[in-house]
Amino acid sequence: MKGWQKPVSTNIITGFLGVGKSTAILHLLGQKPAQESWAILVNEFGEIGVDGGLLAQSGQQDVVIKEIPGGCMCCASGLPMQISLNLLLARKRPDRLLIEPTGLGHPAEVLATLSGEQYRGVLTLEQTLTLVDARKVHDERYRKHEIFNQQLEVADQIIANKTDLYASGDVQALDDFLAQQHITAPRHRVSHGQIPLDWLKGKAGYSHLALTNAVGGVGEELAGLVAPESGLIRRQGQGEGFASCGWIFARHSRFEFNGLMSLLLGLDMERLKGILHTDQGWFVFNLADGVMSTGSIEDAPDSRLECISIALPLPEWDVLEQALVRLLVD
Repeated sequence: MKGWQKPVSTNIITGFLGVGKSTAILHLLGQKPAQESWAILVNEFGEIGVDGGLLAQSGQQDVVIKEIPGGCMCCASGLPMQISLNLLLARKRPDRLLIEPTGLGHPAEVLATLSGEQYRGVLTLEQTLTLVDARKVHDERYRKHEIFNQQLEVADQIIANKTDLYASGDVQALDDFLAQQHITAPRHRVSHGQIPLDWLKGKAGYSHLALTNAVGGVGEELAGLVAPESGLIRRQGQGEGFASCGWIFARHSRFEFNGLMSLLLGLDMERLKGILHTDQGWFVFNLADGVMSTGSIEDAPDSRLECISIALPLPEWDVLEQALVRLLVD
């Protein structure tokens, strides 16, 4: 990615399934300055890409569209996104890049990849816009869904879309929910994805700390502990029908990446989250709802991993720990 003189202004347009992300991007395309070239990277959960074809109907000149169908583009160490993004950028140097993750994707990991060393000086992260349907916060399945919450947590601006369909009290319910989650991003109300172009502009508020918070940290038991100078620290607990175990490894500890991925993907866990140093760099690992996602980050104070499982039968934490130790390199 050498030879770039001007970084590409980059925005994430995120939100849960069916919230109207592609419609919003179409509206933004209609406002594209004639002298600018744009690129769009769109990810769909299904194996057959549809959104790319819909966006191509905008009829705008100087717009390049690239699809990543089939699951979250930040999975498999972010390689699907990185490969597609590199091809897209090599094809044409855009003035602005819009990225639409799948509604079931983890935007924090996408942001982590985009802010990594590979894209330093190539991309400039600007505003992350999260679209939300305020009617959904009445449904406990949404309120408790990790990805739904993460999309709100990483937002620089929260856009309540489809307001023409709202009933009395829907907007207040959204405001109350955001207050409960301590989310303070500016909020807007629109219908039919009618987002003004100016909302894209401005430096992103994303940071490594935001990523750590968005993926849920690595557990209260580990939060206040300092990494050992050598070896590891382990903490485990049990309650409410679940068992948990967490590890902190010394900062200099590094894991063999491919073996680590194979190990983590083979675990039968309700939830897994970690920030780990590997022989390929620092990575965030996030398993939720049976889907593993990863994203590269620049640095972290230490390596931490937490696993949560159904308590019965009690997981063999010793066996897992031994497998992790065997993957240490150097």
